[in-house]
Amino acid sequence: MKTHRNYLFLFSILILFTLVLAGCESSTVAKYIVSDRQYTDIKDLDSAKPPEQLKTGQDIYASVYFIKSPKGMEYTAKWFINGNEVKTDTQKMPTDRKGIIVFNLEGDKAAAGTLKFQIIYKDLVLASKELVISGE
Repeated sequence: MKTHRNYLFLFSILILFTLVLAGCESSTVAKYIVSDRQYTDIKDLDSAKPPEQLKTGQDIYASVYFIKSPKGMEYTAKWFINGNEVKTDTQKMPTDRKGIIVFNLEGDKAAAGTLKFQIIYKDLVLASKELVISGE
């Protein structure tokens, strides 16, 4: 009987540990859009339609809605054009638990080709998006 209790206790600890690890791996990025417009309100972000492509010379914005993120948490955005990194930007979460951070790629860096945007926490890529930037 005592052996069964020990096994049950060990099994319960194992299940609890597994649930904790699964919760830690969930992404804090709930929604995002890469566009020629910036979105600072979740209602606008929810109704926004992602563009199929962007134009050279325009500012590009990545509006990222984070959840389960404490105030001050740092996220890094990396922007690539045709595989070459053109900008890295690190920003802190302005609010506690949920909120939007808008990352910007200036128009003079938005050359024709394939744009890749990544949002990163430490070394973990939380989200990634590729779009075509066409000539004017």
